This record gives sequence, C-alpha cells and structure tokens, in this order.
Amino acid sequence: MRVGLLEADETFVWQPRLARRAECRLRLDISGLRYMSSQETLAAVAERLKTFPAKLVFMGSGDFHHLALPLIARQAAKGPLSVLILDRHLDYLSAPEGFVSCGSWIREVVKLQAVRRVVVIGVAGKMLCLPAKMFALTAQSWRSMFTRAKNYFEALLSPGNIYLSIDKDVFSTITTDWGAGEMSVGEVFAFLHWCVARRRLVGVDVCGELMPRGLWPTVEERKLIARNERINLALCWFFRHRNRLLLQR
Repeated sequence: MRVGLLEADETFVWQPRLARRAECRLRLDISGLRYMSSQETLAAVAERLKTFPAKLVFMGSGDFHHLALPLIARQAAKGPLSVLILDRHLDYLSAPEGFVSCGSWIREVVKLQAVRRVVVIGVAGKMLCLPAKMFALTAQSWRSMFTRAKNYFEALLSPGNIYLSIDKDVFSTITTDWGAGEMSVGEVFAFLHWCVARRRLVGVDVCGELMPRGLWPTVEERKLIARNERINLALCWFFRHRNRLLLQR
C-alpha cells in the first residue's frame, strides 16, 4: 500500500521520519480547505487526486478530515464498498448549503450510491438520528461487541471492499487538536488486524495531527508530535506488511 502525504499545511515539516517514508506527496495550494470547503473546492481537490497514487494517505490535522470525502468518492467510483471510520466525533452535523465541513463530511459519504454502509467507531458524546445504512458506536459499545459478539459486528460490515478513515483523536494516549478518545493504540491495531483478515482494504486516510500553536513547537509539543509520528509510522508498517501478518495467523 503506497504511502502519501496530502499537504494542506506544514504539519509534516515536524514529522521528518514520516515524510521520508512517504512515496508521494501532493501539495494542496488551494484556499478554503481548513474546517470547511465549498463543493467547488472539493471538486478541485478531487481533480488533483486523479493522478495521486497513494492508498494510505496522511492528511494532517483533523481540521481537514473532510478531505476524506474525495478520497472515498474516488474509490466508490470503482465499485461498491463500506466505509469504516474511527473517530471520537460523529461528523454528521449540518453545514451551510454548498459546503462540506470537517464536522459534516459523513453526510456526503452516505449519499454516495456505491457506499453500502458507514460504520463509525469510538464516538463520544450525544448520538444523532442516523440513516439506515449508517451505524455509530461508542468505544465502550464497540469494545463489548467486539469481545463478545464478533459475528454480529462482522455482519455490520457489508461483504466486499472497505475504505478506512482514521482520526487519531479516537486514541486515548495521544494529543490532537481535537482532544483524545477512549480507545487504546493496542486495541485499535488488534481490531485493524481482525478487519484486514476478513475484508479487502482499498484505501486508508489518517488525520488528527497536532500542530504547534506558534511558529516553532515548544519542548512539550515536540514530544506530543513525536508520539503522533510514531503512531503514523506504525500504521505505515502495519499496512505495508498486512499480507505477511495474515500468513502468520
């Protein structure tokens, strides 16, 4: 799985090991990307993505999670798939007409005809009324289901291809610009191992990086960013070697 960086800001300047690991990089010198973008802006991003070969895409801050939409749409154009999202926020809020935000993008994913099911895991806070093909689980509900009723959980994921979107604010042990969730790194990787053994993964995006508050990171911010980078490198290793891991089962 080729690793790529989608660069909408300077996030990856502070993650040099990940930057060296990336096989391709796409600089998005397009205004109107952070927090919320117009449909026209996302169409411009989609056009740029046509020649971007990465299947494991790091997008930077959670401010840009809505850039997952054109990545998912790119895969949905090739055939039916389910979308699995790890996120402490249920990004199913409303946005102004003609716009998509980092808090509303899942609404647009659900509208894609080829998307059979959307499952969001790790949600904290109030649940919203969701459409029939969408399911959301808190970390506690997921943990209970995954340990006691794996067959039921597997039934939630439609057979066939899966696209995975990870916001690292779902993790309990790292700091992001949008807080921290309730899932440990270990249990997330165990769950990913279980998923790739049962479904064909066609694409992955990752966001939730911590950006320095000033022009230069403080000592503490450097430590937190380094921890984020280690998670990213572990994800790179996992998805690059997933076939070998399956053979070891």
